[in-house]
Amino acid sequence: MTALTQSAFEEVVMSDALKYGMSGEAVTDLQRRLNCSGPSRLPALDADGNFGVTTLGRVMEFQYLRHLQADGVCGPLTFGPLKPACDAPLQPAGRCILVDLINGVLYAFEDGNQFMKSAPIHGGAPEDPSAMGVFPMSSRRLRHHTSSKFPTPPDNMEFAMFYNGAQAIHRGNPGKPSHGCIHVGYPDIEKLFDWAGSNDILVIVAKQ
Repeated sequence: MTALTQSAFEEVVMSDALKYGMSGEAVTDLQRRLNCSGPSRLPALDADGNFGVTTLGRVMEFQYLRHLQADGVCGPLTFGPLKPACDAPLQPAGRCILVDLINGVLYAFEDGNQFMKSAPIHGGAPEDPSAMGVFPMSSRRLRHHTSSKFPTPPDNMEFAMFYNGAQAIHRGNPGKPSHGCIHVGYPDIEKLFDWAGSNDILVIVAKQ
């Protein structure tokens, strides 16, 4: 499929911002441009024309790195710094966790390769939601931890990896909402915790 011209792509973006759930030639062109507008820690996009969760994560990551609002919507501000499609996409590098709260799945990637996939997972309740955005995981990573706000039962935040203030990925019932955190079941959470270690991790929390 031939890529859209710069002016044609710009016209689409200006008139109707590209977002999750959309499909078509403009989405294909966006995916190709994202592959050439690195750096990225997520896998290279297939350029299949479907704006799925990985494309959403790539847009959010691109926006975050350019100090834009990481809402996952490709409008005029996001379009501006995108590079044209190229024949040699940049290779992903680094570690990243993509939390897909749309479908209840967590992915961990290293240099663009999937290390693990965990499902189901659960984010916060409507009255105490998990924040959407892109966050560097903090150095506060605790194998055993009890929430100071909800201290019963003790050790109720095992394998806690904090990324947005008090919000963390931790062991919890993946079938029940949290208080703004991300619940991941056992043994996946221990595997994720050990993989994270003290490494530089970027957490992308995607939702609608």
